[in-house]
Amino acid sequence: MKTLVWTVAFAAVVAGAWFGIDRLRAEDAAGDGSVLTAEVESGDLPLEVELNGIFVADDKDEIRMEPKSYRGDLIITTLVAEGRSVKKGETLIEFDQSNLEDSLEDAKDDVKGKEIALAKAEADKQSWEIDETGKQARRDLDANKAKRELEKAREKAAMILAEKEKAVADAEQRFKDGEIDLQQLLQLYEERELHTSTENILIERERRRLDNTKKSLVKSRREFALWKKYDQEQDILEKELDLKDKEAEIKKAKAKVEAERGEKGAAVSKAKRALKKAQKKVKELDGDAKTLKVVSPRDGIIFYGALASSGGFSDVIILGMGASNKEMKVGGRVRTFQVLMTVASMDRLSVRMKALEGDIQHLTSGLPVVVRPDAFPALAIDGELTKVDQVASRSGFLSDVREFTVHGTYDGSFPQLRSGMNCRVTVRANSVPDCLQIPVLAVFSEGDSHFCWVIDGDKRTKREVTIGTSNGSKVEVKEGLRAGETVALYDPSSV
Repeated sequence: MKTLVWTVAFAAVVAGAWFGIDRLRAEDAAGDGSVLTAEVESGDLPLEVELNGIFVADDKDEIRMEPKSYRGDLIITTLVAEGRSVKKGETLIEFDQSNLEDSLEDAKDDVKGKEIALAKAEADKQSWEIDETGKQARRDLDANKAKRELEKAREKAAMILAEKEKAVADAEQRFKDGEIDLQQLLQLYEERELHTSTENILIERERRRLDNTKKSLVKSRREFALWKKYDQEQDILEKELDLKDKEAEIKKAKAKVEAERGEKGAAVSKAKRALKKAQKKVKELDGDAKTLKVVSPRDGIIFYGALASSGGFSDVIILGMGASNKEMKVGGRVRTFQVLMTVASMDRLSVRMKALEGDIQHLTSGLPVVVRPDAFPALAIDGELTKVDQVASRSGFLSDVREFTVHGTYDGSFPQLRSGMNCRVTVRANSVPDCLQIPVLAVFSEGDSHFCWVIDGDKRTKREVTIGTSNGSKVEVKEGLRAGETVALYDPSSV
């Protein structure tokens, strides 16, 4: 709506200007040329920038419901009227507690269930630990038994080895003794010249006995070699393999136990976290219940929804907020985290303005301003610019025009002003010092060039000029004119 008003006003100004020029042209044609001329002046060119703005409350608090756990409906039971003045601590809005109380009871039941689940997980872990301790003890006993059997096998093998070695040694000794006895008999036999049949029989018998002794020795050696190669190593090897199996079983069981212990511990930790989360939810819901009654944090005036932000104006509608929020009533349902209302103090307001790209070069913090509220056109308030944003934004959703947000403040208190009121702001920008200046109506354009009509008596000369800064009514002339010359305020060639 405001944009439409400014468009109509601008069209009226343009139409009026052209009507005035046409009237001046007619008067000039009648012979009164003095009406259409102006003198080239020298001096400071004051710059003023006209901006549209709104009053914005700086001291304000937005009221919104921000429960930590509750996500159900918020049904209004008590509500302060919009536009009403309230005191700090006064009740602003209350909500029905029945849904939240149901959620709180459900959360408490959930806590009990989580406590039971935790106790079960801890008991299961404890029972498993006892059972695994017994199994591990049995595995250790089996391994120790295998170690003892291996030691016994090694001791037995050592005893048998000693017996076998002694048997072989005895057989070797008997064989040596037999050889000695046979040699002695043969020596006696050779020393005597006469031999009896008995002696021959003795020698033959001794030879047979020596031969049997030799066979016994060979047999003992063969049996010893076979036992040492097969029986001795086989028994010990079996016992060693059995021990290794027991030790491997213990190692495997330990790895499995550690994995299962981790699972049992994780189950207990998970149950603890679930219980802690459920307890936290109960605590948060209990705290949420205390927030269903909202009191005013300050003295101020009530506005439903959010006030215009620093980047917006009062004709910008925020869907679901402000006066368009039909649910702001007793029995209405509102959303969590939605700005329900704003408590704003009207004692201190600031001004937010929009500046076009062409004007931003003249605006800096600290410049003096005059603020004129649209509702009170006779009221002129002195103030100053406090901030000029460095990043532009689009003036509209489908517009390519870029605008900068400008901030300003003023001194004094004006009870009749309210946040969101429109105003017109005149910024007294820095002037252009000691320059030539003429009315903007004296400058004409041809393509990218500008020119003036210089009046010297009855002579009219078209002269190209270089222009600079303009304040809307007068423009700086950098080249092409001299102070004191007279210029026409319209193009005589078009008459």
